[in-house]
Amino acid sequence: MKKIIILLLWCGVLASMVGCGGNTAPPPTESPTTTVSETIITETPIETTPPVKAVDPTEEEKEPTTTESKEQATAPTVTTTEHTVTTKPKEEPKSTATTKPTESSAAENTEPKEETPSKTEAPQEEIYVGIQWPEVDPTDIERLVIEKVNAYRIAQGDTAATLLPGLTEVARYRANELTTNFSHTSPCDACNELKYGEFVDMTLYGLTAEDSYYQGFNREAIGMGDWFGTAESMSDRIADGFHHSKGHWSYVGSSKYPYIAVGVTKANGKWYVCVCMSEKNYGG
Repeated sequence: MKKIIILLLWCGVLASMVGCGGNTAPPPTESPTTTVSETIITETPIETTPPVKAVDPTEEEKEPTTTESKEQATAPTVTTTEHTVTTKPKEEPKSTATTKPTESSAAENTEPKEETPSKTEAPQEEIYVGIQWPEVDPTDIERLVIEKVNAYRIAQGDTAATLLPGLTEVARYRANELTTNFSHTSPCDACNELKYGEFVDMTLYGLTAEDSYYQGFNREAIGMGDWFGTAESMSDRIADGFHHSKGHWSYVGSSKYPYIAVGVTKANGKWYVCVCMSEKNYGG
């Protein structure tokens, strides 16, 4: 501002000097007063206007700050709308997902419930004659008969008999023969067929080789019956039958015969049993 004032003063001096050089110019006393006063009047508004303009930009700088604050105020509104958008899809799948499967599941659950009574009613209409017993393993009966026979032997003061696995095969062979020929005689000797026991060579006694044979046991007890039930119940009947028979129990329950084997089989709706008793172990 000082520079502007100085320039204006210099301009005024120059103008006064130019006026002094001419003959037509007014007297020097009047010209400087008028020019100086005019310059001051004309220049003062020029000096005053710039500060007014300088004030304007300061106000404009304040306005953008207000706009920025407005934008900041509107920003959270945008975030709130985003929250509302996220909540809406969460509600929609819940309503659709829960209602549809419940209807289908209810329909599916009701359909099999209606079918099941029809299926269960069918077997109730069937009529069974007699009692259907479960299948029994003959080996279980064989094992239990030996246990019960030994229990009777010990109860009367005798020793328990020892099971011979090789002799068991002979007892089972004999049980199968009983299904067609229930007797103590057999067309084919079981020990000779199975080559079990001690071989007796009769040629040493002046007989032929055909007279030779295998000795595997000494006595046998056979039985037959239409037994039914479990292995436990059937083994009770077999052991009790031999125990109450004097002829059979004379050797089955005697300590003279310390080795035992039992064979059991089923055929023609009946059970067949053979108990082999041996004085010594002929073949294990």
